[in-house]
Amino acid sequence: MQAVSSGFMAKLSDSRVIGAGLVLGALLIIGVFVWHRMGEHDMGPPPPTVVETTIATSRDVEVKVAAVGTLDADQSIVVSPEINGIVTSIDFTDGQRLNQGDQIISIDSGSLNARLMQTQARLTLTRANFDRAQRLRKQGSGTERALDEALNDMRSAEADNAAAKADLDKAHISAPFAGIVGLRQVSLGQYLKAGDPIATLADVDHLRIDFRVSEVFLTQISKGQSVQVTFDALPGQAFTGTITAIDPVIDISGRAISVRAAITNEDEKLRPGLFGRVSIVTATRHSIVLPESVLVPQATGEKAVFVVTDQADKGKVAALRIIQIGERMAGAVEVLSGIKDGDMVVTAGQLKIRSGDPVVPRAINSTDASDEQSTDASAH
Repeated sequence: MQAVSSGFMAKLSDSRVIGAGLVLGALLIIGVFVWHRMGEHDMGPPPPTVVETTIATSRDVEVKVAAVGTLDADQSIVVSPEINGIVTSIDFTDGQRLNQGDQIISIDSGSLNARLMQTQARLTLTRANFDRAQRLRKQGSGTERALDEALNDMRSAEADNAAAKADLDKAHISAPFAGIVGLRQVSLGQYLKAGDPIATLADVDHLRIDFRVSEVFLTQISKGQSVQVTFDALPGQAFTGTITAIDPVIDISGRAISVRAAITNEDEKLRPGLFGRVSIVTATRHSIVLPESVLVPQATGEKAVFVVTDQADKGKVAALRIIQIGERMAGAVEVLSGIKDGDMVVTAGQLKIRSGDPVVPRAINSTDASDEQSTDASAH
Protein backbone atom coordinates (compact mmCIF):
# COMPACT_ATOMS: atom_id res chain seq x y z
CA MET A 1 0.00 0.00 0.00
CA GLN A 2 2.81 2.36 0.78
CA ALA A 3 4.47 1.51 -2.54
CA VAL A 4 1.32 2.41 -4.49
CA SER A 5 1.04 5.71 -2.69
CA SER A 6 4.66 6.54 -3.47
CA GLY A 7 4.15 5.85 -7.23
CA PHE A 8 1.06 8.06 -7.37
CA MET A 9 2.89 10.95 -5.73
CA ALA A 10 5.77 10.59 -8.20
CA LYS A 11 3.43 10.81 -11.20
CA LEU A 12 1.72 13.86 -9.74
CA SER A 13 5.08 15.53 -9.26
CA ASP A 14 6.06 14.83 -12.88
CA SER A 15 2.79 16.37 -14.18
CA ARG A 16 3.39 19.52 -12.18
CA VAL A 17 6.87 19.84 -13.59
CA ILE A 18 5.62 19.46 -17.18
CA GLY A 19 2.86 22.03 -16.63
CA ALA A 20 5.27 24.50 -15.16
CA GLY A 21 7.57 24.02 -18.15
CA LEU A 22 4.76 24.71 -20.58
CA VAL A 23 3.80 27.87 -18.75
CA LEU A 24 7.40 29.09 -18.72
CA GLY A 25 7.75 28.35 -22.46
CA ALA A 26 4.59 30.32 -23.28
CA LEU A 27 5.79 33.24 -21.18
CA LEU A 28 9.12 33.13 -22.97
CA ILE A 29 7.48 33.25 -26.42
CA ILE A 30 5.26 36.14 -25.38
CA GLY A 31 8.25 37.99 -24.03
CA VAL A 32 10.23 37.55 -27.22
CA PHE A 33 7.25 38.77 -29.28
CA VAL A 34 6.78 41.85 -27.08
CA TRP A 35 10.48 42.60 -27.21
CA HIS A 36 10.47 42.30 -30.99
CA ARG A 37 7.52 44.66 -31.31
CA MET A 38 9.13 47.15 -28.94
CA GLY A 39 12.29 46.93 -30.98
CA GLU A 40 10.39 47.70 -34.15
CA HIS A 41 8.77 50.66 -32.44
CA ASP A 42 12.14 51.91 -31.40
CA MET A 43 13.44 51.57 -35.01
CA GLY A 44 10.80 53.98 -36.38
CA PRO A 45 9.06 53.90 -39.81
CA PRO A 46 10.62 52.10 -42.80
CA PRO A 47 12.87 54.18 -45.05
CA PRO A 48 11.37 55.88 -48.17
CA THR A 49 11.21 53.78 -51.34
CA VAL A 50 13.53 54.70 -54.18
CA VAL A 51 11.61 55.15 -57.44
CA GLU A 52 12.55 56.21 -60.95
CA THR A 53 10.80 59.31 -62.25
CA THR A 54 10.49 61.56 -65.25
CA ILE A 55 9.15 65.08 -65.76
CA ALA A 56 5.95 65.31 -67.81
CA THR A 57 6.41 67.41 -70.95
CA SER A 58 4.16 68.13 -73.93
CA ARG A 59 4.91 67.67 -77.62
CA ASP A 60 3.08 67.37 -80.93
CA VAL A 61 1.24 64.08 -81.39
CA GLU A 62 -0.10 62.95 -84.76
CA VAL A 63 -3.46 61.21 -84.60
CA LYS A 64 -3.57 58.49 -87.22
CA VAL A 65 -6.03 56.08 -88.76
CA ALA A 66 -4.53 52.68 -89.59
CA ALA A 67 -5.58 50.06 -92.10
CA VAL A 68 -4.15 47.21 -94.14
CA GLY A 69 -4.48 46.42 -97.82
CA THR A 70 -2.93 44.71 -100.82
CA LEU A 71 -0.97 46.58 -103.47
CA ASP A 72 -2.30 46.28 -107.01
CA ALA A 73 -1.32 47.61 -110.41
CA ASP A 74 -3.42 50.50 -111.66
CA GLN A 75 -3.72 48.52 -114.92
CA SER A 76 -3.09 44.78 -115.15
CA ILE A 77 -4.30 42.27 -117.72
CA VAL A 78 -3.73 38.75 -118.97
CA VAL A 79 -2.84 39.12 -122.65
CA SER A 80 -4.98 36.74 -124.73
CA PRO A 81 -5.80 36.36 -128.45
CA GLU A 82 -9.26 37.18 -129.79
CA ILE A 83 -8.98 34.69 -132.67
CA ASN A 84 -7.76 31.14 -133.20
CA GLY A 85 -4.44 30.51 -134.91
CA ILE A 86 -0.87 29.28 -134.83
CA VAL A 87 1.79 31.43 -133.15
CA THR A 88 4.22 32.61 -135.84
CA SER A 89 6.36 35.01 -133.76
CA ILE A 90 7.01 35.87 -130.11
CA ASP A 91 8.27 39.42 -129.83
CA PHE A 92 9.00 39.78 -126.10
CA THR A 93 11.15 38.27 -123.39
CA ASP A 94 10.05 37.40 -119.87
CA GLY A 95 10.00 40.46 -117.61
CA GLN A 96 10.58 42.92 -120.44
CA ARG A 97 9.34 46.49 -120.18
CA LEU A 98 7.04 47.35 -123.08
CA ASN A 99 5.77 50.65 -124.40
CA GLN A 100 2.23 51.13 -125.54
CA GLY A 101 1.82 49.61 -129.03
CA ASP A 102 4.87 47.31 -128.82
CA GLN A 103 4.34 43.94 -130.53
CA ILE A 104 3.81 40.95 -128.22
CA ILE A 105 3.07 37.98 -130.54
CA SER A 106 1.79 37.32 -134.06
CA ILE A 107 -0.64 34.65 -135.20
CA ASP A 108 -0.69 33.07 -138.68
CA SER A 109 -2.59 35.53 -140.86
CA GLY A 110 -2.50 33.89 -144.32
CA SER A 111 -6.22 33.20 -144.50
CA LEU A 112 -6.97 36.63 -143.03
CA ASN A 113 -4.90 38.35 -145.72
CA ALA A 114 -6.75 36.41 -148.39
CA ARG A 115 -10.09 37.40 -146.96
CA LEU A 116 -9.01 41.04 -146.85
CA MET A 117 -8.01 40.91 -150.52
CA GLN A 118 -11.38 39.39 -151.35
CA THR A 119 -13.30 42.11 -149.54
CA GLN A 120 -11.18 44.82 -151.17
CA ALA A 121 -11.96 43.44 -154.63
CA ARG A 122 -15.67 43.35 -153.88
CA LEU A 123 -15.52 46.87 -152.47
CA THR A 124 -13.88 48.15 -155.67
CA LEU A 125 -16.63 46.56 -157.80
CA THR A 126 -19.51 47.87 -155.68
CA ARG A 127 -18.10 51.38 -155.73
CA ALA A 128 -17.92 51.28 -159.52
CA ASN A 129 -21.49 50.00 -159.72
CA PHE A 130 -22.66 52.79 -157.41
CA ASP A 131 -20.92 55.46 -159.50
CA ARG A 132 -22.53 54.04 -162.69
CA ALA A 133 -25.98 53.96 -161.06
CA GLN A 134 -25.57 57.59 -160.00
CA ARG A 135 -24.67 58.70 -163.57
CA LEU A 136 -27.59 56.80 -165.07
CA ARG A 137 -30.00 58.27 -162.56
CA LYS A 138 -28.83 61.79 -163.36
CA GLN A 139 -29.28 61.08 -167.09
CA GLY A 140 -32.81 59.82 -166.43
CA SER A 141 -32.20 56.32 -167.74
CA GLY A 142 -31.64 54.68 -164.37
CA THR A 143 -34.16 53.96 -161.64
CA GLU A 144 -34.16 55.01 -158.01
CA ARG A 145 -34.32 51.36 -157.00
CA ALA A 146 -31.18 50.50 -158.93
CA LEU A 147 -29.34 53.40 -157.24
CA ASP A 148 -30.45 52.27 -153.76
CA GLU A 149 -29.36 48.66 -154.44
CA ALA A 150 -25.96 49.84 -155.65
CA LEU A 151 -25.54 52.01 -152.54
CA ASN A 152 -26.51 49.11 -150.27
CA ASP A 153 -24.06 46.73 -151.96
CA MET A 154 -21.25 49.27 -151.59
CA ARG A 155 -21.91 49.82 -147.90
CA SER A 156 -22.09 46.07 -147.29
CA ALA A 157 -18.74 45.66 -149.05
CA GLU A 158 -17.23 48.45 -146.94
CA ALA A 159 -18.40 46.69 -143.76
CA ASP A 160 -16.93 43.35 -144.87
CA ASN A 161 -13.66 45.05 -145.70
CA ALA A 162 -13.51 46.77 -142.30
CA ALA A 163 -14.23 43.45 -140.54
CA ALA A 164 -11.48 41.72 -142.51
CA LYS A 165 -9.01 44.47 -141.56
CA ALA A 166 -10.02 44.16 -137.88
CA ASP A 167 -9.52 40.39 -137.93
CA LEU A 168 -6.12 40.84 -139.54
CA ASP A 169 -5.16 43.33 -136.85
CA LYS A 170 -6.13 40.76 -134.20
CA ALA A 171 -3.46 38.47 -135.56
CA HIS A 172 -0.84 40.96 -134.35
CA ILE A 173 -1.21 41.42 -130.58
CA SER A 174 0.40 44.55 -129.13
CA ALA A 175 0.62 46.14 -125.67
CA PRO A 176 -2.45 48.27 -124.93
CA PHE A 177 -0.48 50.26 -122.34
CA ALA A 178 3.09 50.59 -121.09
CA GLY A 179 4.18 48.09 -118.47
CA ILE A 180 6.20 45.00 -117.65
CA VAL A 181 5.24 41.72 -119.29
CA GLY A 182 5.31 38.59 -117.15
CA LEU A 183 6.31 35.00 -117.84
CA ARG A 184 5.61 33.63 -121.31
CA GLN A 185 2.98 30.88 -121.45
CA VAL A 186 3.07 30.11 -125.20
CA SER A 187 5.55 28.60 -127.62
CA LEU A 188 6.34 29.21 -131.25
CA GLY A 189 4.09 27.12 -133.50
CA GLN A 190 1.53 26.54 -130.74
CA TYR A 191 -2.13 26.61 -131.75
CA LEU A 192 -3.98 29.16 -129.68
CA LYS A 193 -7.68 29.44 -129.12
CA ALA A 194 -9.40 32.73 -128.40
CA GLY A 195 -8.92 33.56 -124.71
CA ASP A 196 -5.84 31.38 -124.10
CA PRO A 197 -3.33 33.17 -121.80
CA ILE A 198 -0.13 34.47 -123.36
CA ALA A 199 1.41 36.46 -120.48
CA THR A 200 0.48 39.08 -117.89
CA LEU A 201 1.05 42.77 -118.49
CA ALA A 202 1.05 45.17 -115.55
CA ASP A 203 1.65 48.89 -115.23
CA VAL A 204 3.99 48.82 -112.22
CA ASP A 205 4.79 52.51 -112.45
CA HIS A 206 1.33 53.46 -111.19
CA LEU A 207 0.08 51.35 -108.31
CA ARG A 208 -2.92 51.51 -106.02
CA ILE A 209 -3.82 50.06 -102.65
CA ASP A 210 -7.38 49.40 -101.55
CA PHE A 211 -8.14 49.32 -97.83
CA ARG A 212 -11.06 49.66 -95.42
CA VAL A 213 -11.48 51.90 -92.39
CA SER A 214 -14.20 52.04 -89.76
CA GLU A 215 -17.21 54.24 -90.43
CA VAL A 216 -16.31 56.34 -87.37
CA PHE A 217 -13.53 57.91 -89.45
CA LEU A 218 -15.89 58.98 -92.25
CA THR A 219 -15.43 62.70 -91.55
CA GLN A 220 -11.66 62.39 -91.00
CA ILE A 221 -10.65 61.13 -94.44
CA SER A 222 -11.12 62.84 -97.79
CA LYS A 223 -10.10 62.59 -101.42
CA GLY A 224 -6.63 64.04 -102.03
CA GLN A 225 -5.42 63.28 -98.50
CA SER A 226 -1.88 61.91 -98.15
CA VAL A 227 -1.20 58.44 -96.78
CA GLN A 228 1.93 56.64 -95.66
CA VAL A 229 2.29 52.99 -96.62
CA THR A 230 4.83 50.51 -95.26
CA PHE A 231 5.42 46.95 -96.43
CA ASP A 232 6.66 44.00 -94.41
CA ALA A 233 8.79 42.97 -97.40
CA LEU A 234 10.57 46.36 -97.34
CA PRO A 235 11.28 47.09 -93.66
CA GLY A 236 12.32 50.60 -92.70
CA GLN A 237 10.91 52.19 -95.84
CA ALA A 238 7.74 54.27 -96.15
CA PHE A 239 5.97 55.24 -99.37
CA THR A 240 3.67 58.21 -99.87
CA GLY A 241 0.35 57.91 -101.63
CA THR A 242 -2.77 59.97 -102.24
CA ILE A 243 -6.39 59.00 -101.67
CA THR A 244 -8.04 58.96 -105.09
CA ALA A 245 -11.47 57.55 -104.29
CA ILE A 246 -13.77 56.81 -101.35
CA ASP A 247 -16.68 54.42 -101.78
CA PRO A 248 -19.91 56.38 -101.30
CA VAL A 249 -21.62 53.34 -99.74
CA ILE A 250 -20.68 51.99 -96.30
CA ASP A 251 -20.49 48.22 -96.02
CA ILE A 252 -23.26 47.34 -93.56
CA SER A 253 -21.80 43.93 -92.74
CA GLY A 254 -18.54 45.33 -91.40
CA ARG A 255 -19.47 48.99 -90.92
CA ALA A 256 -16.42 49.97 -92.94
CA ILE A 257 -15.59 52.36 -95.77
CA SER A 258 -13.63 51.21 -98.82
CA VAL A 259 -10.84 53.62 -99.77
CA ARG A 260 -8.36 53.62 -102.67
CA ALA A 261 -4.99 55.38 -102.70
CA ALA A 262 -2.55 55.78 -105.61
CA ILE A 263 1.20 55.27 -105.20
CA THR A 264 3.88 56.20 -107.73
CA ASN A 265 6.54 53.50 -108.00
CA GLU A 266 9.43 55.80 -108.85
CA ASP A 267 12.29 53.50 -107.82
CA GLU A 268 10.50 50.32 -108.98
CA LYS A 269 10.88 48.62 -105.60
CA LEU A 270 7.18 47.87 -105.30
CA ARG A 271 5.34 45.02 -106.96
CA PRO A 272 1.62 44.25 -107.17
CA GLY A 273 0.45 41.82 -104.51
CA LEU A 274 2.52 43.20 -101.62
CA PHE A 275 0.81 43.40 -98.22
CA GLY A 276 0.80 47.02 -97.03
CA ARG A 277 0.07 48.89 -93.80
CA VAL A 278 -1.62 52.24 -94.41
CA SER A 279 -1.44 55.18 -92.03
CA ILE A 280 -3.45 58.40 -92.46
CA VAL A 281 -2.72 61.47 -90.34
CA THR A 282 -6.10 62.98 -89.41
CA ALA A 283 -5.04 65.56 -86.80
CA THR A 284 -2.09 66.93 -84.80
CA ARG A 285 -2.44 67.97 -81.15
CA HIS A 286 -0.09 69.13 -78.39
CA SER A 287 -0.19 66.62 -75.53
CA ILE A 288 1.91 65.09 -72.77
CA VAL A 289 3.73 61.93 -73.85
CA LEU A 290 5.06 59.50 -71.22
CA PRO A 291 6.68 56.07 -71.24
CA GLU A 292 4.10 53.29 -71.22
CA SER A 293 5.70 51.93 -68.04
CA VAL A 294 4.11 54.72 -65.97
CA LEU A 295 0.64 53.16 -66.21
CA VAL A 296 -0.75 51.54 -63.06
CA PRO A 297 -3.73 49.23 -63.80
CA GLN A 298 -6.82 49.75 -61.67
CA ALA A 299 -9.52 47.25 -60.75
CA THR A 300 -12.11 49.61 -62.24
CA GLY A 301 -10.39 49.51 -65.62
CA GLU A 302 -9.25 53.12 -65.36
CA LYS A 303 -5.69 54.17 -66.11
CA ALA A 304 -3.60 55.78 -63.35
CA VAL A 305 -0.07 56.94 -62.60
CA PHE A 306 1.92 57.82 -59.50
CA VAL A 307 3.18 61.39 -59.24
CA VAL A 308 5.64 62.68 -56.64
CA THR A 309 4.39 65.58 -54.54
CA ASP A 310 5.84 67.55 -51.61
CA GLN A 311 4.18 67.42 -48.17
CA ALA A 312 5.30 69.59 -45.29
CA ASP A 313 5.34 66.74 -42.74
CA LYS A 314 6.47 63.82 -44.93
CA GLY A 315 8.55 65.40 -47.63
CA LYS A 316 8.22 63.75 -51.04
CA VAL A 317 5.36 61.26 -51.24
CA ALA A 318 3.67 59.27 -54.00
CA ALA A 319 0.13 60.27 -55.04
CA LEU A 320 -2.10 58.18 -57.33
CA ARG A 321 -3.68 60.12 -60.21
CA ILE A 322 -6.42 58.86 -62.54
CA ILE A 323 -5.61 59.84 -66.14
CA GLN A 324 -7.17 59.65 -69.58
CA ILE A 325 -4.95 58.34 -72.35
CA GLY A 326 -5.10 59.04 -76.07
CA GLU A 327 -2.78 57.60 -78.71
CA ARG A 328 -0.52 54.66 -77.99
CA MET A 329 2.95 54.66 -79.48
CA ALA A 330 5.91 52.31 -79.51
CA GLY A 331 6.80 52.27 -75.81
CA ALA A 332 4.95 55.50 -75.05
CA VAL A 333 1.44 56.80 -74.44
CA GLU A 334 -0.31 60.14 -74.87
CA VAL A 335 -1.96 61.58 -71.75
CA LEU A 336 -5.01 63.75 -72.39
CA SER A 337 -5.90 64.66 -68.79
CA GLY A 338 -4.93 63.95 -65.18
CA ILE A 339 -1.44 65.43 -65.15
CA LYS A 340 0.16 68.63 -66.40
CA ASP A 341 3.51 69.82 -67.67
CA GLY A 342 6.18 69.71 -64.98
CA ASP A 343 4.62 66.91 -62.88
CA MET A 344 7.11 64.33 -61.65
CA VAL A 345 5.79 60.92 -62.71
CA VAL A 346 6.99 57.55 -61.39
CA THR A 347 8.24 55.31 -64.20
CA ALA A 348 9.58 52.35 -62.16
CA GLY A 349 8.96 51.05 -58.65
CA GLN A 350 5.16 51.48 -58.62
CA LEU A 351 4.61 47.97 -57.26
CA LYS A 352 6.52 48.83 -54.06
CA ILE A 353 4.50 51.90 -53.11
CA ARG A 354 1.01 53.03 -52.27
CA SER A 355 -0.56 56.45 -52.44
CA GLY A 356 0.85 58.55 -49.58
CA ASP A 357 4.08 56.55 -49.14
CA PRO A 358 7.29 58.57 -48.85
CA VAL A 359 9.61 58.12 -51.81
CA VAL A 360 13.05 59.10 -52.99
CA PRO A 361 12.83 60.04 -56.69
CA ARG A 362 15.63 59.22 -59.07
CA ALA A 363 15.29 61.08 -62.34
CA ILE A 364 15.87 59.31 -65.69
CA ASN A 365 15.69 60.59 -69.24
CA SER A 366 12.59 58.59 -70.12
CA THR A 367 10.57 61.23 -71.88
CA ASP A 368 12.51 60.30 -75.00
CA ALA A 369 11.79 56.59 -74.59
CA SER A 370 10.18 56.63 -78.00
CA ASP A 371 10.67 58.88 -80.97
CA GLU A 372 7.29 57.82 -82.27
CA GLN A 373 4.73 60.58 -81.96
CA SER A 374 1.73 58.72 -83.27
CA THR A 375 0.11 55.34 -83.55
CA ASP A 376 -2.86 53.64 -85.11
CA ALA A 377 -6.15 55.14 -83.95
CA SER A 378 -7.74 51.73 -84.48
CA ALA A 379 -5.85 50.44 -81.42
CA HIS A 380 -8.37 52.18 -79.16
